[in-house]
Amino acid sequence: MKNCYLFFFLVLISTLPFINCSPNKDQKSLNTSLPPIEDQAIPVEDGGEIDPIASDQAVRGGVFNTWGGGYPKSINQWLDYNQFSSQLSSLMFEPLIGMHSTENRPVGVLASSWEISEDKTTYTFKIHAEAKWSDGTDITAQDIQFYYDIIMDPKHLTSLFRVSLSKLDRPEILDKKTLRVRANEVHWRNFWTAGGLTAFPKHAWKDLDFNSIHFEFPVVSGPYQIHEVKTNRSISLKRRGDWWGRTLKFNQHKYNFDYLVFKSLEDRTKALEVLKKGDFDLYPIYTARIWERQTNFPQVQKNWVVRQTIYNQEPKSFQGFAINLRKKKFQDKQVRLALGHLLNRELMLEKLMFGQYFLLNNYFPDLYPNNTNPNHPLIQYSPEKARKLLGQAGWKINDQGLLEKDGEIFSLKFLYHGTPLPHLTIFLEDLKKVGLQAELDVVSLASFRKRMDNHEFDLAWTNWSASRLRDPESMWHSKTADDIATQNIPGIENEEIDQLIEKQKSIMDIDQRNEIIKEIDLELIDTIPYILLWQSDRHKLLYWNRFGTPKTILDKFNREDSALVYWWFDQDKADALLKAQQSNSALPAVASEIHYSH
Repeated sequence: MKNCYLFFFLVLISTLPFINCSPNKDQKSLNTSLPPIEDQAIPVEDGGEIDPIASDQAVRGGVFNTWGGGYPKSINQWLDYNQFSSQLSSLMFEPLIGMHSTENRPVGVLASSWEISEDKTTYTFKIHAEAKWSDGTDITAQDIQFYYDIIMDPKHLTSLFRVSLSKLDRPEILDKKTLRVRANEVHWRNFWTAGGLTAFPKHAWKDLDFNSIHFEFPVVSGPYQIHEVKTNRSISLKRRGDWWGRTLKFNQHKYNFDYLVFKSLEDRTKALEVLKKGDFDLYPIYTARIWERQTNFPQVQKNWVVRQTIYNQEPKSFQGFAINLRKKKFQDKQVRLALGHLLNRELMLEKLMFGQYFLLNNYFPDLYPNNTNPNHPLIQYSPEKARKLLGQAGWKINDQGLLEKDGEIFSLKFLYHGTPLPHLTIFLEDLKKVGLQAELDVVSLASFRKRMDNHEFDLAWTNWSASRLRDPESMWHSKTADDIATQNIPGIENEEIDQLIEKQKSIMDIDQRNEIIKEIDLELIDTIPYILLWQSDRHKLLYWNRFGTPKTILDKFNREDSALVYWWFDQDKADALLKAQQSNSALPAVASEIHYSH
């Protein structure tokens, strides 16, 4: 979760009564068996800025139950990096800085201040004097240096994080609360890499095997700590009443739930049934078919469960069929464009996805109004244009009705893992109709990853995520084209793109860099390394109608995980819901769509 790096607090001792909520079969999620958290009195800093997303109406307390997907092998994101492990780790451990919730600029988390040298290669961070671990020990510059040592140690399974950290020298400790970080080269990303250095509790971990730390974190710095781990069932976190971060004004009215319970369940249809029973408070829907056909159940019709679509400015990337440009048959751009004309996205969007996505015409959709690059048209389904392009590229129909060139039949294998989707059936049939020998190559996930790492594919479906800090180097620079396990999956080599990538390295302003990204986008559109597909511009949520939320429901740049930061249990709404359930009556309607318009 990108937003979890904004905190504060002090001690709490959980004892006493239970949470003040009446038990009811439809309010299981309130979980009366857990004691409420008591907060220590912590003075809030003078000055400082507030988080514009957080509501001053928020109150602390309650239990929030949500879907956790499949049970993880670890919640240590530095050993097993994925969305869920990242979400939980960031609730327990803090970096020096984070990104502002509505603006593209840094905000201090552990760092109270920072300086950047004139040559942009040296960063000096001052850690908050009040910053403490959950056992009361001061968080110091040594804890930041310890993080660097842990990640960079080749014995640790942290290679993913070593790539960016290798651009930095080992942090130099200037005093107990101050450290200096030097970069090997000028690059805007280095500041964010240095600011992302996280505090690890050296006094607690120095004699432990980091590779064995998966579910036990007795000493943390963030707003939550582990409460209970039930193997293959659930993981719950407990709010810290003594969290030092609560002294920061930016952390006021956030991290409100006393307990966060993540229940494991892989089957999404079954998860929907769990929500209906009241065992999940919030459930995001990622499948268009489920949203369209299975979410108008009685609890929604009575507004007990809110069915809501949220439009915000979450960074969007792209998904598409990667074309292996290393293979001769795909090196003619006319062939790649022909493949694009043979993908009937219009039909798929209408019949399979119920119009809930938008068709892509670029690689950085959130940089443009309505996610569309105004300087380039959509590649539309057109078998006629495809046949013409293939003919111009020298591929002719032979006596067997197959495309042939220089004695070679045009054959194509689509590498895939999992249950084949109907989209692929439609695409392959259209390829065959123009004379391609096309087939689906279904393999296990392990085989898929191995073959992708070694460039052993023709076409493969790839879906990328995005962040506000776009760095195009690893995905698009020529020097990465032939690396094993490269993010440059198609193997694109383009001098113009390389020059633009080098140009943006020394530009610190995000908006200025984004203008260069748009130039890279035009080059990519012209090169066609992917057959672009579609993307979602909305978040689809189901949640029980007993929570207070920001006016925008979610924040500006994040998805449903921001509910853990900004939502709170609303007693008045809970009482109204209970009354409606007891009388089997409907609650007032709630807006079905929310648009972030700031």
